[in-house]
Amino acid sequence: MPAKIKCVVDNNVKLSSNFWGEHGISFLIENKEKILFDTGRSFEALNHNLEVLGEKKEDISKIFLSHGHYDHTGGLIELTKHCNAKIFAHPSIFEKKYKKTSLGPKYIGAPFKEKDLNNITLTKDSIELSKNIFTTGEIERTFKFEKVSDLFQKKIKSEYIHDEIIDDQALIIKTNIGGIIILGCNHSGLLNTIEHSKDLIGDDVFLVLGGTHLVSADETRLSKTIDYLKKYGITLFGFHCTGDYASFKLHYALDKMYCRGYTGFEVLTEFEGYHLGEDTKCQ
Repeated sequence: MPAKIKCVVDNNVKLSSNFWGEHGISFLIENKEKILFDTGRSFEALNHNLEVLGEKKEDISKIFLSHGHYDHTGGLIELTKHCNAKIFAHPSIFEKKYKKTSLGPKYIGAPFKEKDLNNITLTKDSIELSKNIFTTGEIERTFKFEKVSDLFQKKIKSEYIHDEIIDDQALIIKTNIGGIIILGCNHSGLLNTIEHSKDLIGDDVFLVLGGTHLVSADETRLSKTIDYLKKYGITLFGFHCTGDYASFKLHYALDKMYCRGYTGFEVLTEFEGYHLGEDTKCQ
């Protein structure tokens, strides 16, 4: 069945829209049911934007969390008061996650604990979340240049160590002509995620959308990413943590194969591909 993908929360909004922007991301995926991919940084923005989209919170049947950072999980607790959705995540989502700053480690993990949630399924494995929609599970990392920044840490007892963010996952929508991948922050790396997804569905990937975490990528990583996307003819819609400079480089190199996403951006998948929503324009 074809699916609709709507961006509910992103850093960017169109100037003429009524949406609120914030540092975070969330997508609503609709086929036979409504699945929320991440919950943004705050319930306030999530709730407001759902209302602008004409969506009801109580209609959300499943929530998938891509990883355990605050800008992807911040709206969850309040949202669960308004719907009875089943929640899916990696077991490491509750680790104490930090980021190095000049003032010392700053907590950037989820604003809740496992005991605060009911109806949650934790697994490292890929599962079919809905008809033709799969979680990646824990992503194999074969492209070594796609490293997780040393700025990311986790706290074990009293010690801060490097966080590889192994809880990072994505979703795959399988169509008749290949896969569509939806990303949260993609700490696993774009190429790693695509190759992992291809292996899971036994088919090529032709579209990727979401946060790519290329915001801090060096020229070598950007160049290799662009070469890969060109080689395999993969279109990319960059959101959230893709970054302005990376977006400029990607758009210049890929032309119509790259588009900068924003809150309210809509993609309609089909058995033979996809098209953009009526009010969605590439920027």
